[in-house]
Amino acid sequence: MTLWAIVPVKPLRRGKSRLSKILSEEERYQLNHHLFIHTIEVLKKVEAISDILVVSRDSDVLTESRDLGVRTVTENGAPELNNALRRASLFSMALSTEGVLIVPADLPLLTAEDVRGFLSARTPAPTAVISPDRRREGTNMLLIDPADLITFSFGQASFDKHCALVKEKGADLIVYENERIALDLDIPEDYAILKADAALPV
Repeated sequence: MTLWAIVPVKPLRRGKSRLSKILSEEERYQLNHHLFIHTIEVLKKVEAISDILVVSRDSDVLTESRDLGVRTVTENGAPELNNALRRASLFSMALSTEGVLIVPADLPLLTAEDVRGFLSARTPAPTAVISPDRRREGTNMLLIDPADLITFSFGQASFDKHCALVKEKGADLIVYENERIALDLDIPEDYAILKADAALPV
């Protein structure tokens, strides 16, 4: 199958605002940039991914993505992740992708082997593979095939919402458990765990 990875990236100076009590604006910028580059570098090593598409409203992110040989879509209108992902997914479908892999740019421990393992769990379409966060509340990685199988529902309790949407469509649902995928970076507690593992630059 033709598979595109879609990476949503918030403006680097605005992302990770919930870490503002422990990190300065410049430190958060450096952290967000590191996570963005790390995500792209990991995905470029995965042979099963046909293309990588970054969706962002940050012009510097879009420019750097193109310099890295990655496709881009500019996020327009009010900031809203699900709308941005829908736009990116439609763009990929227009260029003949069959499935899409949504990879948030805040998984510091993610490796190419993790992504390969995740993709190996998929079944013939219609299908979805989902990895939850460590609290089993959020969705830390999502593959859907076809690319318009469900409406994206990232946000509060997105793991349960995505699972329910897939079941409503009668598609195969595979929940893929992986400790590194599960550990995203949202709150100071996450930062403390990752810092202890020397997984962060700041």
